Amino acid sequence: MSTQTPDIAIIGGGPVGSLAAATLSRAGYSVALFERGAAPNAGTTRPDTRGYALAAGSVQMLDDLGYWSSVAEQASPIRSIVVSRRGGLGRVHLNARDHGRAALGQVVPAAALDPMLHEACRAAGVDRHYDATLAGLDPAEGDRRTLHIRGAKGEAAWCARLILAADGVGSPTRKALGLPVQRLRYDADALVFDVRPDRPHNGQAFERFTDEGPLALLPQADGRMNVVWVAPPPTCEQRLEQTEAERLRELQARFGWALGRLRPAGPVVRFPLERVHAPQPVAERALLLGNAAHSVHPVAGQGLNLSLRDVAGLLGALRTGRQADGTPTFAADPGAAAVLETYANARRQDVGSVVAATDFLARGLMHAAGLRGHGLGAGMMAVDRLRPARDALARSAMGLGPLPRHMLAHLPAAGEGAA
Repeated sequence: MSTQTPDIAIIGGGPVGSLAAATLSRAGYSVALFERGAAPNAGTTRPDTRGYALAAGSVQMLDDLGYWSSVAEQASPIRSIVVSRRGGLGRVHLNARDHGRAALGQVVPAAALDPMLHEACRAAGVDRHYDATLAGLDPAEGDRRTLHIRGAKGEAAWCARLILAADGVGSPTRKALGLPVQRLRYDADALVFDVRPDRPHNGQAFERFTDEGPLALLPQADGRMNVVWVAPPPTCEQRLEQTEAERLRELQARFGWALGRLRPAGPVVRFPLERVHAPQPVAERALLLGNAAHSVHPVAGQGLNLSLRDVAGLLGALRTGRQADGTPTFAADPGAAAVLETYANARRQDVGSVVAATDFLARGLMHAAGLRGHGLGAGMMAVDRLRPARDALARSAMGLGPLPRHMLAHLPAAGEGAA
């Protein structure tokens, strides 16, 4: 069998890998996307109550790319966020109206976002392969690097100018590249499930810091709230063994009655929590994206938003200029060392600050008692009352840092990518 030679090969077909594939194909590159899962069955739908919390900046990015309208009707806006501490003073209330916006972010069902990205890849002409895993990587030769893919029909070789690893926290591609990674297993897991409150949530999200860890409730469609309940692993194990009624009673005691009685609305899933950070996300003709490069604690909901900015950052690093009509032009060689260095330098500050901030929120606020607790409470009250401080916190939550918006809005439509 002959070796295939796409410009870019992407390992991992989740939201980050799929968005990268669709946008890079629109930019004019030939893209092969390899996903370990099976192809979706168009005739059936699987129940999936997960929701992706997208900051306003991520929503704007998808809108610039022309993708937001197809999922907007199924999204639930986050109009306000209440940050509080259990058993202590201090509360911050962020409201989108104070910043001239309809929402600080949106919660999008996985059942809507995943099919949208699948269709985006199809429309952009991405060569997508399912039941495909990485079998090996060869050293770069000239302007290409060969990867070996194991699929349903055996093993095949692909030779690409750039290899993108978007295959998650464990990333077999990262291991094959030999890129070092810093890991910290938190003494905590997260229980994730839906509840239905007696009172309407009206687009309000809650982040409550407790002595166990953060407890978040995010507004969902149909009046549901998605719960992300962080606690030490033995505590999570105990709660999984409880009856549904016992678990809800304990949740109610820890969250309070701001939404009235909370009633069960779906199964419980448990996730181990770990911080993963690859200080150097690039290798010869290869690059780490998303969780393969950085996985952060779910506090403040920054993980996916950070990863989507990776995609925008890569497009920015590849951009070489623009035509008279605003259409961007891109590097002929996407895996050139200068391109990868530009990407790594551009993303370093954003990634580093989010990794540090989420780590502090995850660990630094768990045992804030005594004078430290009083100081924290006073600081939260000050942030709530001082408009400049509250505005800065809101901008951070909305992810409205600089993005190459002009370029994204002028990216060629599917099938119109520049050669």
